[in-house]
Amino acid sequence: MIQSNSPIVSVLMPIYNTSPKHLREAIESILNQTYTNFEFIILNDSPYNKVLKDIVLSYQDERIRYFENTETIGIARSYNRLIDLANTDIIAIMNHDDCSLSNRLEVQYEYLINHPEVGIVGSAYKKFGEINRFRNIHPVVDDEEIKAYLLFKSSIHHPTIMMRKKVLDENNIRYNENYISLNDRQLYYDLGKYTKLANIDKVLYKYRFHKNMTSKRKKSVIFAEQCDFHGYWFKDNGGELSSVEKTFFDCFGSIGRAKIKEKETLLMVKNVLEKIALEVRDSKNVDYECFSKVCGEYLVKRLVNAGIWGQINSFDIQETTSLPIVKDIRLKIVNSLLKWKK
Repeated sequence: MIQSNSPIVSVLMPIYNTSPKHLREAIESILNQTYTNFEFIILNDSPYNKVLKDIVLSYQDERIRYFENTETIGIARSYNRLIDLANTDIIAIMNHDDCSLSNRLEVQYEYLINHPEVGIVGSAYKKFGEINRFRNIHPVVDDEEIKAYLLFKSSIHHPTIMMRKKVLDENNIRYNENYISLNDRQLYYDLGKYTKLANIDKVLYKYRFHKNMTSKRKKSVIFAEQCDFHGYWFKDNGGELSSVEKTFFDCFGSIGRAKIKEKETLLMVKNVLEKIALEVRDSKNVDYECFSKVCGEYLVKRLVNAGIWGQINSFDIQETTSLPIVKDIRLKIVNSLLKWKK
């Protein structure tokens, strides 16, 4: 690849009381990229932590631009400030305690150059760290599928993204500063109204799991954000649920670890998923067929859940649901064991 001297990509990395060892690994994974035409903007959201400043400034690399917030402002506001500080149209996100593979920027930049219709691209990634998770995660790659999953989960892994600043600026899109976790999912959803979303099915990133992750420490806050985002999504796409229906969706329909122990609960979840799929038929933001398949996928997950936790045989639901469902070996085994129970 022919490379110029001027930066074409901005790598944005907020840091906050980061482990010194992890911070060094994160910084070096960017400085050692095969693609070199970038500026590396590092924003310290723990300005009192001078150790982090010393670590960043110890790297004598002119591509690094170091900034500090005068006070701690949180992750979403820090991302928004970093976007404003970027001097290029192509921006990439980097977590302060993860590692990018050496060819990450090169592969993603080439992808965006070759796909001008795509405004944001993520990638597959490897889990690693203190918690014993060592496996590759391969997300869906197509625009329609990515958008269909957004009601239920972030179908692009945030620290793997590279995106076009122009799309953000032209449509006045930024991270939701009221969220500590779902700010990325809302960003994807808002961007999806104006551009295509994509993932590259190639591992370009290593995502560290550890006990101090926000997702481990702030479960109740994140659940509240999920409920709020669901309301935002429904309002935008015509999913008019009653308060009771929305509660069942929030607590059971969209939460994989919910324990369904009553047949009535399972039937309500089925009805809500069917209703959502039907009511978004005319939505401009999501493909109906893709979304129906996702709702069917989540129904199957709830059927397995109910079979395990409630010993509920769901054969009748499988036969009568209007959602397209794919046969699942786990569900077949559970219902075979429970075939005596209606």
